Amino acid sequence: MTWHFRCATCDFTGDSAQILWRCPNCGGELLIEGLPELLESVDQSRPGLWRYRLLLPVQGPDTGSILGEGDTPLVPFEIDNVRIHLKVDSQLPTGSFKDRGAAVLCQYLKEIGVRRIIVDSSGNAAASMAAYAAATGLECTVFVPATASPGKLVQARASGATVIPIEGSRDDVATAAQTAADEDQSASYASHNWHPVFVEGVKTWAFEVHEQLGGRNPDRVFAPAGGGSSFVGAWRGFSATGSRLPGIIAAQPEACAPIVRAWKEQAPIRRMEAGPTIAEGTKIAEPPRARQIARVLEHPAAGAIAVDEELLISTLKQLWAGGIYCEPTGALGVAAFRIALSRNEVDPDELIVAHITGHGLKSTAAINDLLE
Repeated sequence: MTWHFRCATCDFTGDSAQILWRCPNCGGELLIEGLPELLESVDQSRPGLWRYRLLLPVQGPDTGSILGEGDTPLVPFEIDNVRIHLKVDSQLPTGSFKDRGAAVLCQYLKEIGVRRIIVDSSGNAAASMAAYAAATGLECTVFVPATASPGKLVQARASGATVIPIEGSRDDVATAAQTAADEDQSASYASHNWHPVFVEGVKTWAFEVHEQLGGRNPDRVFAPAGGGSSFVGAWRGFSATGSRLPGIIAAQPEACAPIVRAWKEQAPIRRMEAGPTIAEGTKIAEPPRARQIARVLEHPAAGAIAVDEELLISTLKQLWAGGIYCEPTGALGVAAFRIALSRNEVDPDELIVAHITGHGLKSTAAINDLLE
């Protein structure tokens, strides 16, 4: 491999074979440099997201794919009398967009000789990392919030992962996982919110959209944002197509919207205590990829929108009524589009794509409560 790690804060660089997830000098977030930056060569002999392997930091699986990841549909959908497109990543193998990052990250860790991983998650990444760890032969321990949706935790256990519930905040869960990894020299911390290889896998959703639109980028995309991998992945992916970069909008719940606050104030992202929200997948009080998120927000057409719970529920019900059964977090992008439309911030004739990030079966209990 010719790529390398670079710290976003200090002057540290590291070899691609080093087992790293953040800067060993200053603790900052790591970036990946040295990968091809243009989507010029697509390996059509490979299925799913692995046809983009030349732009990924891995050699890829020998069998073509791991669990059939990639190639999710781009579905036309009408909401508020406007036609948009939904990138339905809820149809990935474990039901969430995080399969893209998990597939590439687990394959990478396998290739550099890791045998056991420790991760933390509010649910979707737990299920995804556990499944791909099992498929690539890695042992997996997952630290989760004690309040996480049971369906997601069942998925992780079914894949053979050891699941450890932690009382307290989402940050408490991450701290517990990092401490466990630091104390166990046989394990590698494989955080979807920290590891730079993860977001390289996620960027493939943008590659697919570009191809599905006939070799063009949309005018604007709306992506749920907690840790920011869908949002940053969109920027990484669409930037590599060679076409005009779309406006990329981060969608967050009002109860936890540090990215929205930073964008409105034109200030660095800082910690914001999370309040109650049904969009549990985005309750990240202080996103670790703050510098990368800030770089996306510097683009003139980028932005961030906070969604109130009432509108999120209304949007969910419209999506479900149209056959798109997504979890609450997965509807944030569509809800943010509705806000932008009501403010005349988007033209109804624009080509709009919203990222549907997770399946409704992940949140059966919460959805049942909304329907009663």
